[in-house]
Amino acid sequence: MSRITVARWILILGIAFVFLYFGIDKFVHPKTWIGWMPDWMDGLLGMKNDLWMQIVAVTEIMIAIALLIPVRILQQVASIAASLHLLAILSQVGWNDIAVRDIGLLFMSMSVWFLV
Repeated sequence: MSRITVARWILILGIAFVFLYFGIDKFVHPKTWIGWMPDWMDGLLGMKNDLWMQIVAVTEIMIAIALLIPVRILQQVASIAASLHLLAILSQVGWNDIAVRDIGLLFMSMSVWFLV
């Protein structure tokens, strides 16, 4: 296995781990995450913030799983979905330590698209 292949999989595993962990944690510790849901989403399309949070959690878990499946187009779609998801988060959190982390994850998820 080439060094690039190993590096690509380390990158994918890292991003997938973050998305999988956060997705699962939203189900395990919903009170920790509900405060991060934007107020404007509460009631959007007739759904409360707790339901939106579950939708986000499932989306994050699906992104992680898709990244781990070694099918090029699936990994590319997952990396685009991860990037868009992170852009949506960045549009809501403002400039803080969370934004710095998410900008790093954004660049990493964008790089997966080019590496697969």
